[in-house]
Amino acid sequence: MSSRRLMVALAALIPLTFSAAAHAQSKIGYVNFQKALAELDEAKAARTRLEGIKEQKQKDLDKAQDQLKKDKDTFDKQASTMTETVRNQKAEDLQKRFIDLQQNFEKGRAELAQKENEEFQPIVTKMRTIIQSIAQKEGFTMVFDAGGIAYAPDSLDLTPQLVRTYNEQNKVKGSPTAPAAAAPAKKK
Repeated sequence: MSSRRLMVALAALIPLTFSAAAHAQSKIGYVNFQKALAELDEAKAARTRLEGIKEQKQKDLDKAQDQLKKDKDTFDKQASTMTETVRNQKAEDLQKRFIDLQQNFEKGRAELAQKENEEFQPIVTKMRTIIQSIAQKEGFTMVFDAGGIAYAPDSLDLTPQLVRTYNEQNKVKGSPTAPAAAAPAKKK
């Protein structure tokens, strides 16, 4: 083999060698955010609060909808005995109340979405901080969200460690994993 061919072959191998060395030093993990959010005590408490708000809004909406339906039924029964002016006015009032009900429904959905964001954004921020801490402590080069990964072995899943660490650092009053001793002392 000529020295020129040897040099070309070595030049081609050098990038491959460095790439393999860099790859050997990389440590990659993943976290299943959805699973973690389902298991975090603080997220469970947030979901419970949101469900309470949602149920109350739904009750209020159902009550207004039932009243509107009753009033429409009454209007339908009495419409033939009303003058045209009164009938048109009552029909217009019912239509306005129906539009208001729809607007209140949309407003409630928007408020609920905003409240959900307010509840979960701090949790996600804390999760990211913990993930960063775990990654630095254990030498992970990258940590991905499991939502975009087609396959990875369970040994690279940091979700259980994230959940455990998060719940230890963020005790929730009344949670099943929070010890009774962690309850705040009463002021004298």
